[in-house]
Amino acid sequence: MVKIANNRFLPWVMTFLIFTTLFSLGYELVRGKYRDFFLACQVIPLLKLKYYQPLSLFQLITLYWQSGNVPDLLASLGDPYTRYLSQQAYTKLLEENEGTYGGVGIYLEYKEGELIIFKPMKNSPADRAGLLPGDRIIAIDHQPTKEMSKEAATAKILGPPGTKVVLSIARIEGRQLVTRDVTLTRALIDPSLEWEIRNDPVVGPIGWINLTQFSEKTAQDLGRALEAIARAQAAGLVLDLRYNPGGLLVSAVEVSSQLLPYRPGTPLVSLKYRDGRTQTFTAYPHPHPPLPLVVLVNEWSASSAEIVASAIKDLQAGVLVGNTTFGKGLVQDVIPLPTGGALYLTVATYLTAGGHSSHQTGIRPHVVVTFPEAAGAASIPPDLRTRQRIDHLQTETALRVLRNLIRSRQSPAA
Repeated sequence: MVKIANNRFLPWVMTFLIFTTLFSLGYELVRGKYRDFFLACQVIPLLKLKYYQPLSLFQLITLYWQSGNVPDLLASLGDPYTRYLSQQAYTKLLEENEGTYGGVGIYLEYKEGELIIFKPMKNSPADRAGLLPGDRIIAIDHQPTKEMSKEAATAKILGPPGTKVVLSIARIEGRQLVTRDVTLTRALIDPSLEWEIRNDPVVGPIGWINLTQFSEKTAQDLGRALEAIARAQAAGLVLDLRYNPGGLLVSAVEVSSQLLPYRPGTPLVSLKYRDGRTQTFTAYPHPHPPLPLVVLVNEWSASSAEIVASAIKDLQAGVLVGNTTFGKGLVQDVIPLPTGGALYLTVATYLTAGGHSSHQTGIRPHVVVTFPEAAGAASIPPDLRTRQRIDHLQTETALRVLRNLIRSRQSPAA
């Protein structure tokens, strides 16, 4: 052990250490690191206080020091849903949640590190260009998406109606990987929901609702659709949640409430926070009489779509048909920052109405519908023909299940 006998050298030592630290910081700034230091001072406390898993302050500071910027700090957490939103990306997110924005009409998600199209919206620029669920976007305006966050990709794809964007698409055709560039002209997108009355030759009129996302408008649009379906005296209802990537939690609660027989205090979903707190959302009263209900789901049904599907399954309000869902059981909060951007932060896990976690396991439907060759080659995305066959078979199965539900309700009790 070395002992300093005289402390007159201490000021010189401290001056040297401070100078060295500032010199090192200046050198790293020249290399492009720590330029968002003041942003890190806002983000790190929020991670410490609100992130759904415990993180020490020392750990967070160390990660920032090693990574040199906030996006890489957040990426080092291993959570694909926690990320920083620039002011532009935050504005775009608010527009999406409101339900109307300028874009090409696609839902995006990360799966196994790749940017995937969940679903193109009907009659959107993406739909008219022939983009399909499962297509991988490998570049946007010729900029590779490999290291690009979902929010950054969304910000590049969205834009004023009438402007153009080039998407480089990779798709499995047969057993071959085919890539091509697609130039799309942005349009005003209104992605609420689609509904219609179908005249079934066996049971008569049935309602068919294709719910594409969960925005601020979704519950209101659903209410109008259900009122019209009731006026048409439909015998039953099919709710199609396939390729639905989710959206707002409160929208999922509102939608579930309109599809379930109302019982005061019925839990629909519970959030479980890091500190052990649990927040339970219960069903709202609704005016719609319950109809025999079938819900279509597949491996692209995620987040809020899974909350609705699990509530219907756990509370025995309908029959689920299709494939096991995506398995996103985490809840994010969007926290505005003084910089003008926002932190998109995972703050909780959620439990279904039955008290189960669906994270990374998904919701298994009552009636599983797929093809043996698709199930046996899970690592290979199905090509277009196989996907269309699966979608068609699931639709036909949903109709058969709904007919049986309607018949059983119409049959007199024994």
